[in-house]
Amino acid sequence: MEKNYYAIIPANVRYDKDLTPNAKLLYGEITALCNEKGYCWAGNSYFSELYKVSKKSISTWINQLSSKGYITSEIKYKEGTKEILHRYLRIVHGGVEENVNTPMEEKVKDNITVINNTSNNTSNISIPYSEIIDYLNQKAKTKYRASSKKTKELIKARWNEEFTLEDFKTVIDKKTKEWLTDTKMKNYLRPETLFGTKFESYLNQKGSGKSGFDWDAFEEEDASNIDFGF
Repeated sequence: MEKNYYAIIPANVRYDKDLTPNAKLLYGEITALCNEKGYCWAGNSYFSELYKVSKKSISTWINQLSSKGYITSEIKYKEGTKEILHRYLRIVHGGVEENVNTPMEEKVKDNITVINNTSNNTSNISIPYSEIIDYLNQKAKTKYRASSKKTKELIKARWNEEFTLEDFKTVIDKKTKEWLTDTKMKNYLRPETLFGTKFESYLNQKGSGKSGFDWDAFEEEDASNIDFGF
C-alpha cells in the first residue's frame, strides 16, 4: 500500500486529554488515507505493521477516536454470513479545522465534508442499539434504555472493534446464565460491565455458572462498591 504523507490533526484532537499520543497519530494517518480515496480502507493489520505494535493496540486507539466521535466505522459483511469483507473508517464532520489556507488543505477539508455529508450516519444507522438492549432487558429482567448516551457509546465502541450482534447476544447469554441467580453479581448485568473493556473476555469465556467470586466480572472502579463481608 503506497503511503500518503499528508495528514491533518486538528486542534480538538491534538489537545484532547482523553486521547493517547498514539491515538492522535493514528487519526492523522486516517486523514491521509481518507484524502487519497475518500475513506480509510486499511485494516488493523496494516496499522499494526506500520507502527510495529499489536493489533490490540490499534483496536484500542481506534476505539478511543470512535468513542469521542472523531471517526466512524462501517463494516461490510459477505452476503448471508458474518464474514467481514471490508471496514471503512471515515472522519467525522468538524474533525478538521475550519481555518485552512493552502489548496491542499482545502482539498482535504472538502473531501472530508463530502464523505460525512453522504455517509457519516451510516455506521450509526447500522448499529442495532435497540435490539441489543431489548435482548439484555429480556434476559436480565432489566429496564435499560437504548437511547442512553453512555450505553450507545459502549455499544458503538465494541461495534467499531468489529464485534457482531450475535457476539453481543452471546455475552448477554453467558453472563446472565452465570450471574442472574447470584445476589451480588446480578447487579453487574448492565451495559457498563457487559459491554466494557472485558467484552472480548466474556465472549471467549468457556462455560458458565462457576462457583465462587469471579474477579473478572467487573471493572476496577466497581470493586469499592462491593461489601465482601470480610
